[in-house]
Amino acid sequence: MNDYYQFAILSAVVVAVYAFLYFVVHPLAKWIAIKTPNKFDDLLVKKKVISRALFFVPVIILVQSFPYVLAKGHWLYEFCEHIGNILFTVAAFLLASAVLDVIESLNERNVKMKLRPMRGIFQAIKLAMFCVATILVASQIVNKSPVIILSTLGAMATVLLLVFRDSILGLVSGIQINLSDLLRKGDWIEIERHHADGSVIDITLTSVKVRNWDNTVSVIPAYDLITNSFRNWRGMQESGGRRIKRSLFIDQQSIRFLTPEEIEKFMKIDVLRPYLERKLSEIGEDSGVSENVTVTKLNGRHLTNIGTFRAYCTAYLRSRKTIAQDMTLMTRQLAPTPTGLPLEIYAFANTVEWIEYENIQSDIFDFLIASLPEFGLSLYQYANRVP
Repeated sequence: MNDYYQFAILSAVVVAVYAFLYFVVHPLAKWIAIKTPNKFDDLLVKKKVISRALFFVPVIILVQSFPYVLAKGHWLYEFCEHIGNILFTVAAFLLASAVLDVIESLNERNVKMKLRPMRGIFQAIKLAMFCVATILVASQIVNKSPVIILSTLGAMATVLLLVFRDSILGLVSGIQINLSDLLRKGDWIEIERHHADGSVIDITLTSVKVRNWDNTVSVIPAYDLITNSFRNWRGMQESGGRRIKRSLFIDQQSIRFLTPEEIEKFMKIDVLRPYLERKLSEIGEDSGVSENVTVTKLNGRHLTNIGTFRAYCTAYLRSRKTIAQDMTLMTRQLAPTPTGLPLEIYAFANTVEWIEYENIQSDIFDFLIASLPEFGLSLYQYANRVP
């Protein structure tokens, strides 16, 4: 009966200590953390490091005290030994998890590391710690060695591989993504098979979350990014320029040679004058070789409205401050199609912001479309071809 009385006193002391720490010390620690200018102690409180560290105190008191109040061999002695080991294991796991949460938060605040997909790595470490803690707790409950528990789990390896297939694949994929720097938070990615087109908002152990431009969220398995292809627009964002690649479909019936009057008119366009002077000089040299150049225009070279307009487009783009001049810039003619002759504008806007980019692109094509009649050209419109 004496053992039961002493055990009751020990239990009351442990409960009293826990209550004092939880209702007095912990609120005091939170108050101090709020009052101090240092943000690190706020993080310790937010991630429950302090509360879980305080939980160790009553556990240590129980583990260290029961051998002095209970006789070895008594069933309460063995009960307290198992309970103490279980509580110590759980407390250690909870504290270690909280410390990892703090490290992860500090990593996200680091300018160089916040974009790295480290969350999956931390989740993998937590998963490993959880497995170890579960094995240790199970060994205390069944009163068997952890080695026996592991050997039993080994026989269930096939089942475990099926159950944790995504986690295992996700862990390996997360490590590959991190080491090869394939993906970061904030990257704009495009995965057609998952209908995902937007910004990466989270990278976990098993999945990647993408906020699409229509504000829907796509959840993609992490291993799918390793085994299949996807498009990452990070290079475009880092370059500072976004590509403009769009065609004007010219009505091929409006293409013709320029008249001398039109050449004279175009010579007054500042950005176009150097091109015309150079071309006229080349044509003059070539025309002197043929004696029949005046008989028909096909015996020599002549300026065309489509070629002059193509040169004007390039010169116009060169004159715009919103176009990156150190990147590829050209106006090229593609193969004719049933819907007209494609005249493609290929350049880079000097911004990666979507709205600003669209405004720049629209301004360019508004002006070029309005300039087409000045060159005697017109856009192809299918409606005009219907009898």
